[in-house]
Amino acid sequence: MIYEQNELKIRARRGDISFEPDTIKLYAYLRRQGKRWRTESVLKFIEITKEERNNILQPFLEVEMHEAQKLMDDLWDCGLRPSEGTGSAGAMAATQEHLQDMKTIAFHALKIQKKES
Repeated sequence: MIYEQNELKIRARRGDISFEPDTIKLYAYLRRQGKRWRTESVLKFIEITKEERNNILQPFLEVEMHEAQKLMDDLWDCGLRPSEGTGSAGAMAATQEHLQDMKTIAFHALKIQKKES
């Protein structure tokens, strides 16, 4: 997201190896545009406040698609994967099922006996 002449950057890094629980650390900073990029401001710990129950919830952060993609790539590099098997793994499973169906149809149409494995 670009604020005036600043660009918001968000990065994720795996926590240090220690005896503490495994963590992912998120960093955010604004970079000022100029002849050279230079860090100007960093996001500090997010403040948590109480709100009335029926208030409209506002996002605490809005990012452009390319920054969201970079964050996703960083999280992947940290070892995180989709939990419900979606994405490329889910697509591959669907493709394998489709190929198995096509094999069955082709063998039946061509009257080929399927070999037992």
